[in-house]
Amino acid sequence: MKIGFIGLGIMGNFMALNLLKNGVMLNVYNRTKEKAKEHIKKGAIFLDSPKEIAKKSDIIMLMLSDSKAVSSITDGYEGLLEGLDGEKIIINMSTIEPDYSVELYKKIKIKSPSSLFLEAPVIGSKIPAKEGSLIILAAGDKKAYDLSADYFNMMGKMIIYLDNIPKASYLKIINNQIMGITMGALAEGLSLSKKIGIDDNAVYDIVNSGAFANSMFQLKGKNIIDGNYETNFPYKHMQKDLNFAVKLSGEFKAFSPLTSAINNSYILGYDKFKDEDMCAIYKTLNFD
Repeated sequence: MKIGFIGLGIMGNFMALNLLKNGVMLNVYNRTKEKAKEHIKKGAIFLDSPKEIAKKSDIIMLMLSDSKAVSSITDGYEGLLEGLDGEKIIINMSTIEPDYSVELYKKIKIKSPSSLFLEAPVIGSKIPAKEGSLIILAAGDKKAYDLSADYFNMMGKMIIYLDNIPKASYLKIINNQIMGITMGALAEGLSLSKKIGIDDNAVYDIVNSGAFANSMFQLKGKNIIDGNYETNFPYKHMQKDLNFAVKLSGEFKAFSPLTSAINNSYILGYDKFKDEDMCAIYKTLNFD
């Protein structure tokens, strides 16, 4: 099978490279062709539009920032939908609103009834993407999942199939809801310790021992102490996902006060820190 990959950003770049490393025949498209240089060197074929990717690929994977970016790829004369014919498999690995995932599924079925669809958002950031150790959550057409599982295993260490859409989108939002609250708790603790005059490293040692032991505390806590806000999981994406969680809580009448509070904190620093790592919530809490 020939795979088409659209979106070579922070995550998609490494995901596509891992497919190439495993000998996959890969067509790629990115709005900025410059980002595909390494992929082309390793054997990928760069095509000029999403439409061409759809025409010349059996499985098309999307890894984009949000639903607006996905729409810009799927819709229009040169969009992916215009290139669908026969039994193609479309896999959206972007984290988007669950309602939009359902809408995208319907659009694909209307345009090409024999095509198959999966939503497959990933858990992990730049380092797991590079290492091929992402967790991939899949939902949608079972036949599509069965035909795509080998490719998922090239990019991830765990693949979970969740039956019908948008269950994968729901679970991804819940995961990031928990992660966002946890990140906020760490930032608040470090912020208070700074005000009191307690050594940051003492807090770091405490939260990485005993009942508090947590790999995110270890990684992000060290980054905060070192003033390292290099983007692995963008601040703006965490705020986007927390906003999804707030909406989902309202839709299902779930009482989620912590989610609302941390989302409001991320909104507060959004304009200033949106392109930094999500741990820049610490900077929001200490911004004068």
